[in-house]
Amino acid sequence: MKTKSLRKGAVALTAAATLLPATASLAQEAPKLQIGGTTYTKWLYGNTRQQGAMYNFTTIPGEGSGDNGIGTELELLLNARLSSAVEVRGRIHSRFSQNFWSNFGGFGGNPSGPCINGDCGEFDARSNQYIKLRGLAVTLTPGYLVDSATIGANDFGQFDPYVVGRIRYIDRDNAYGVLVQGSALDRKLTYDVAGISLPRLWAGPNYKTGAFHTTDASYVFQTKYTFNDMFDVGGIFQYAIDNELETGDTNVDNGRNLFPRFRNGVGGVKAGFHMGSVLDVRGSFYRSYMHAEDTNYFGTDGNDPRWVPKSFGINGYSPVPAGRHEDNTWKVDLTLNDPLEIGLSLNAQAFSIGADYVAVMAARRESDVLLTEGHDASFAFPGPNNAKYGVFAGNPSAIGYGGWTSETQQVATLNVDNEFTDFDEPMAETAIGWKGLTFNPVYSNGALDLAGEYSFITYNTNWQAWGDDNRSITDTQYPGAELDSGVLHNFRSAYQPFQEKQTQILALKARYVLDFGRGIDVFGKVKYIHDTDKRLNDKKYLPYQDGDCPGGDVACAGNRRNYGTDANGNPLSTADFYGNPGLVTRDGVSGYQFKPFDDISDDDRVLNYTSFNLGAGYQLTDDLYASLSYTKFMADLQDGNTAFQSYNLHQMVSGKHDKNLVSLKAKYILAGVEFGLEGQYLFGSYTPEYGTGYLAQQADEKIASDHGVAVGSLGFTNRYNGWNPLDTRSFEHVRLKAFMKAQF
Repeated sequence: MKTKSLRKGAVALTAAATLLPATASLAQEAPKLQIGGTTYTKWLYGNTRQQGAMYNFTTIPGEGSGDNGIGTELELLLNARLSSAVEVRGRIHSRFSQNFWSNFGGFGGNPSGPCINGDCGEFDARSNQYIKLRGLAVTLTPGYLVDSATIGANDFGQFDPYVVGRIRYIDRDNAYGVLVQGSALDRKLTYDVAGISLPRLWAGPNYKTGAFHTTDASYVFQTKYTFNDMFDVGGIFQYAIDNELETGDTNVDNGRNLFPRFRNGVGGVKAGFHMGSVLDVRGSFYRSYMHAEDTNYFGTDGNDPRWVPKSFGINGYSPVPAGRHEDNTWKVDLTLNDPLEIGLSLNAQAFSIGADYVAVMAARRESDVLLTEGHDASFAFPGPNNAKYGVFAGNPSAIGYGGWTSETQQVATLNVDNEFTDFDEPMAETAIGWKGLTFNPVYSNGALDLAGEYSFITYNTNWQAWGDDNRSITDTQYPGAELDSGVLHNFRSAYQPFQEKQTQILALKARYVLDFGRGIDVFGKVKYIHDTDKRLNDKKYLPYQDGDCPGGDVACAGNRRNYGTDANGNPLSTADFYGNPGLVTRDGVSGYQFKPFDDISDDDRVLNYTSFNLGAGYQLTDDLYASLSYTKFMADLQDGNTAFQSYNLHQMVSGKHDKNLVSLKAKYILAGVEFGLEGQYLFGSYTPEYGTGYLAQQADEKIASDHGVAVGSLGFTNRYNGWNPLDTRSFEHVRLKAFMKAQF
């Protein structure tokens, strides 16, 4: 909406200003070194009492997350002007991890421990208050041939978020490479060319770039030609290559040959038509190609860093699919800027992001590639309470029942990065496979601002059996991640084995300044999402034959139904994953452990989701601003019955969800020191509604202990022996984040 567009513009201007070549006014030959810095202290408090680290969320094993603790980081900023044509910049920075004040400097600790909660002390960089070199770069502005050349760290945000986006991993300038920028024809023609070292932490299959990573790189070229004020055209091309040592070449006398583990190429063209100050039309088209080695050239040992998965089962994790894929992505944006001169403008966008579109260096967060607000961040992880694998013991919620509370951003990659974030930060969600239309009217009149949205979204991933009847549903090239098994869209789940989905989003934002005292900011928002997904929609995909489970105390027969054959002629059936229920007994009555999957409606999803927000803010003093708001989230959701079970891994979410949020925010600035605070009180309930066709069971002492339910309470065990409670669940959470930032 308008607020997102303004934010995007601000980010773009910031990036452009950072990369401007040095001007003649700075031309002094004597070297000059400037040193500055910031210190940042953060307080986290929450009644879930987690203390894994100084941030609320991570999915990285061994990193930890938490909602309690106090920690401090230091950043030293170095800038040296060696001459009018040479500038050096760098940072020395500590980072939040497990550097709690209570660590007392990080001494002691157990190096053989799990290294969470600061337990390893001085023996582990996560808790010993280490300081690292970051952001070191040299910028040359020779004044001929090129406008500027930057060698070293960069965020590479000057490219295209669909192809090479602003790259953040903890910090925005962890990426290193060489960037050359130039222009010609009185700057009507501009170009940027870069070679970027591939991040071995996540830029390849299985979140790895193999064993030999030092020469892996992404090469990108973009150009733009401005014909006149009305028309411009541009293009971009990126090629990423992950090479390994050729396994058969052991003779080092004449060097070693390389063999490609992963390749990714993306090309795009863009054009803009600018009809004065009233009408603006912009369009872009991209085509991607990727090939992950799929012949077992590097073996089948999953512990070998060179290993490339050929299949992800039904719930695999990878930033790219397996095998070879090509696809297209396009979008068209139209802006009408107050054509009637009454304060009413319109933004509109049509878009399609291919199911097989892959750009391994596309923006992972902090960019918003679509106009739509997308889904709310309050329900962004599986289950009713943003849990990991909630049907199993020992899997607590990952971000808490409240989720994230800032805006949602859409990114054109599976490689979504919400790591090391707190609840008040924006959340990114993958938009791979999305296609549709968004209309965003904006009205401004004096003290009143209004912005609305209507989006219709369908999906290029609407398919059956992953789109291939010749492979088992447990043998796919597509990483399902958590699959879409939550109240809203799980942020990194682009694929499901069965999908026939549509989403409609309606939203209205308003802000009005009351002429009272210094002016009271009154703001509010209403949002509605209607989401339907038939998932499995053909009877041939049902796992068992008609009448396989006759009911009562008669066990299911297990007569499989086949939907196709594989390349070797072997029959394929969804019974490979959807097993029949066993018989259980309660109070002398026998029945099925869960409903048999015997109808194509058993996994249908229908969501009606409404949220509304109302709040007010006031400038209490020249230095202090505070606001108070209330938000209510309501979801009426039918997400299959017990035959479906949210892919057996997650707590089911069918039923009625009622979440309430009271939020207090404050900001105080005092002579170079900034204080900020957001405190939240969350309360509500979830009432499960899983349908009929099964016999509920009672929790024994072990189930009660593992899942925090009462002994004797009702629920059912799923195919993997996970527990789904049937009682209404109530929750009450308090969480707070405060910070102090001092610049010097």
